[in-house]
Amino acid sequence: MKRIMVLGIGNLLMSDDGFGVHVVRKLAEMGLPDAVELVDGGTHSYDLLDYFEQSDICFVVDAMHTGGKPGTVYRAPLNELGLTPSADIQSLHEISFAEAMHMVRLLGHNPEVIVYGIEPEYVDIGLELTSVVAEKVDWVAGKIHQEISELLSS
Repeated sequence: MKRIMVLGIGNLLMSDDGFGVHVVRKLAEMGLPDAVELVDGGTHSYDLLDYFEQSDICFVVDAMHTGGKPGTVYRAPLNELGLTPSADIQSLHEISFAEAMHMVRLLGHNPEVIVYGIEPEYVDIGLELTSVVAEKVDWVAGKIHQEISELLSS
């Protein structure tokens, strides 16, 4: 059986940046089979290396600044996003999701990664998602839940 993980990335103290964590919490409420691991990744990409190595399929949920309309949801395989690791990393605190995935691949593990992103409206100090982003939490959680159900039934 494939090992599936859903990773929510984001900072709950920065309004819409916390979207990924909110989606993971919603999925926990919905219930998933024990074969699926839900991870609140917060803002610690380096700490996530172990999680990436333990999964065959990983859904990553995060806020993504692409210049689109706030609330727009994106879904794409990681390899289609064109993310490249930075050559200017000075410390482990600067490692982003792209660098973490690059390191996992250098270690010989290559999980299938599907990214769900949302265009944020507001990323600044604040504990609440904006309404345009908050209304997408249930929808994205439902889509991921559906994809996982299909993967587990095939």
